[in-house]
Amino acid sequence: MITPDKYFDLKNSVINVSASIIRALQKINILTYDELEKEVHKMLGDDSKNIFPYALNFLFLLDKIEYNSSIYSFTIRK
Repeated sequence: MITPDKYFDLKNSVINVSASIIRALQKINILTYDELEKEVHKMLGDDSKNIFPYALNFLFLLDKIEYNSSIYSFTIRK
């Protein structure tokens, strides 16, 4: 397990980026991958682009979001 140290940036952690994804999906109910990435990028900045796919996978594995393949978009699972 990787433990945080004094150089660990909490702003760009998987947990924080995941929370930003949830906030963006609460504000706008249905977003495509690119739209969702742009929303998170506006909230957190350039460094969030590296963590974004991992945060998206994290939320998908926790069953918090769902992917609609017919319209290629993400929504919050209810």
